[in-house]
Amino acid sequence: MRAQTLILLLLSVWLAAPTAGMTTDEVVARHIAARGGREAWAATGTLKIAGDFTAFSQTHPFKLYRTPDQRYHLDHMLGDKLAIIGWDGETPWWENHWYQEGAQRMTGADLAVLMRDIEYPLTPFFDLETAGHQLALLGEREIDGSATLALKLTRGDGSEETWYLDPETYLEVARDAPGSDFGQPMTRRTYFDAFQKIPGTEAIMPYYVESQWYTRDRVMDVTSVEIGAEVDDALFRMPPPIGMAPVLSMVGAWHVAVEQRQQPQAPWSSSSQASTITAEFGGALLRERSTAGPVTLERTLTFDRFRKHYVLTSITAQSTYLDIMQGTLEAGTITVSNEESGTTRDVFGLQLLGRMTLHDLSDQGFSMEHETSIDGGKTWFTDARRTYTKRATAADR
Repeated sequence: MRAQTLILLLLSVWLAAPTAGMTTDEVVARHIAARGGREAWAATGTLKIAGDFTAFSQTHPFKLYRTPDQRYHLDHMLGDKLAIIGWDGETPWWENHWYQEGAQRMTGADLAVLMRDIEYPLTPFFDLETAGHQLALLGEREIDGSATLALKLTRGDGSEETWYLDPETYLEVARDAPGSDFGQPMTRRTYFDAFQKIPGTEAIMPYYVESQWYTRDRVMDVTSVEIGAEVDDALFRMPPPIGMAPVLSMVGAWHVAVEQRQQPQAPWSSSSQASTITAEFGGALLRERSTAGPVTLERTLTFDRFRKHYVLTSITAQSTYLDIMQGTLEAGTITVSNEESGTTRDVFGLQLLGRMTLHDLSDQGFSMEHETSIDGGKTWFTDARRTYTKRATAADR
């Protein structure tokens, strides 16, 4: 019993020696030095990190890009489902196939996790004052039987976490922080190990990161790190919604040359309009509003990702009739009609079907043709043509 007491006493003295009387600033300075120092990290540039990621007892390769301005792109698998996470400095997003196909904005508890993960270089201690964080030294704490030096971090948003540093090396051992389990807030413990120098630098980072919460366990095992990687900025931006990439060039202010006729052999009448097309809901919906004299036309265009077709609607203040057309994209041309939607028009006892074709889509212009059928779609004639040209300056509007 006396021997055990003596051992514990000696252990407590040994642990207290390197940290006794130290200030929080001194601990932070030692941590930054242990990670290679500020100058070493300033010289690394964009990091391309690769290795193996384990989740749901399945291991797959991952790629992670980090930039000094905290842009972030992680491409990995959660079990057998793809998960891509990105941050361009403005929009947090992910394409998580546990939820749905296609990218969507990240929110809630998942967003809070991302905001911690984007930190460069992986801990918040390099940028405490700028980020508005507060740090308090808690003293020695035991983690899985090993002595550590604990620090309480209160972030600028008010959330709290505890970091545990090795009292000898001042490298991080673990972190307790708010986490997420498919959107449900849950405390997560993350372990850090296998610290190595990034090749070609004096900067040091953990090559093994393991997170545990509830029944979950995630392991990131790094096998390679490349510094100064050249990356297209588009990698960090949220991708357009499914099906919308080919049509986003239609967004803008346009001059529209209009040609119309009432019958197949009738002469064309010409006019012009001003049109504006905007993107809404993160690019999931295009909305056009054009005016010709007293008539205002509004159209919307979107892609139904479940039924795999485009949906175009149009209505005018004159008709107050919503026409709904649907169709597909082939060889750069979108063709939609109201044959299946049932929004045909009844004019003098005739059921008029409508069909619209959008082609030559570019950021400088595109064309739109409208056809009508009075025999149930057996034959069609073109009754309207619209040619869109970009309005380059305010004077052109």
